[in-house]
Amino acid sequence: MNTEILEVPGDDPRLEPLVNAMRAELDTLYPEEIDFEHPTVREEALFLLVLQGEEAIACCAVQPLGHGEAELKRMYVVPARRGRGIAHRLMSAAEAVAARAGASRFKLETGVRQPDAIAVYERAGFTRIPNYPPYDRWQMSVCYAKRLDQ
Repeated sequence: MNTEILEVPGDDPRLEPLVNAMRAELDTLYPEEIDFEHPTVREEALFLLVLQGEEAIACCAVQPLGHGEAELKRMYVVPARRGRGIAHRLMSAAEAVAARAGASRFKLETGVRQPDAIAVYERAGFTRIPNYPPYDRWQMSVCYAKRLDQ
């Protein structure tokens, strides 16, 4: 079955179930952080949606930050589709979107209890950086960055 990656508006109804599933998974992994105010994705974010046939199976957002930076947000692949290279393809597409938006540095935050996500980011060439705000307040956060102008 064909898999395609589409750029969609933030209010695309196919995104909401994926983001809700991601949030539920993160709340299970990090119950001690449920009460933290998690950063929101701003209006200017660019969203990517992965479809397999008609089924939405993955998503992410690229948040332009200005000053040559963008941040990866809301990266999620449904559990039944993991381990098939979808995250790798989605990361490549997100990097292209970030570069198109003028970013030369792409950064992200993930958590210490997500070794599979960390592996995806490291395989994509991201390197660990000091936690940046607001993640510098959270012990469970791990931040990464990658130069896009190489």
